Amino acid sequence: MAQPELAANALMDDLMIECHRFYYQLGPFSTLSEFEKARIERDIRVKIDDLGKLSKGYGHAAMVYLQAALGDEKEMSKEQSKVLEYLDEQAAYTNYAGRLNMLGYPKKATHTLERYLELRAPSTKIILTLSFLYRSIGLFSEDVKLMKTYSKLTDPKINDHLPEAIAFQQYLNEHDITQDESEFYFTIVNNYFFSQRVKEYTFSRSIMEDDENETWISTEYHIQDDLSSDQIHSMNMGLLKLLAKSDISDKAFDHFVTSIY
Repeated sequence: MAQPELAANALMDDLMIECHRFYYQLGPFSTLSEFEKARIERDIRVKIDDLGKLSKGYGHAAMVYLQAALGDEKEMSKEQSKVLEYLDEQAAYTNYAGRLNMLGYPKKATHTLERYLELRAPSTKIILTLSFLYRSIGLFSEDVKLMKTYSKLTDPKINDHLPEAIAFQQYLNEHDITQDESEFYFTIVNNYFFSQRVKEYTFSRSIMEDDENETWISTEYHIQDDLSSDQIHSMNMGLLKLLAKSDISDKAFDHFVTSIY
């Protein structure tokens, strides 16, 4: 590998880390001053300019990360178009789709990866990322179809969560909950949580049952960031208010429960 290429790779790795950190530093619980935010953005832009001199493709790719941190989906999409003029590789698609989801555009994210699969040979990374996005926004039937379509790939991870996806889809069918109702509810939940820009957390979703045989799909976010109980409580209240103001169906309210701990 030539020296300029090594330098470009190293600088790109550094910028990915810096932009990723900056994304969380710009969240609603940020303690940075406006001066500090402006200084960090300026320093990142200087490094991106340097990177662009070594690799135009990497320069635009780094700008995708920065625009994601700044929350500017329009500029991020413009930069992505420029990226693909130089780097037509799967990482460019999965990274872009991930940032679309983080900014509250999960449908655009799924379309990006669906389009990739339409035009190129399937890869485990693309399939698993798309599967994650489907599950995040309650498209369980799409997830099942995706897993079954590519189940013959040699990577066993493709089928790891297929039973769970089938169970969620069966639950919706048994309770007459449409995919549109499921997608609407879980998209609100997904977008709200990502809007809080929590860096460290665990996520789980399961079918629960109480002593009276009442069942529901439980979604839990367990925050590992250093947030106070008041901040976590405010997140739960914000989500509840958002759901209450939405046009979520009664069946969704009765059978979907989301908690942030």
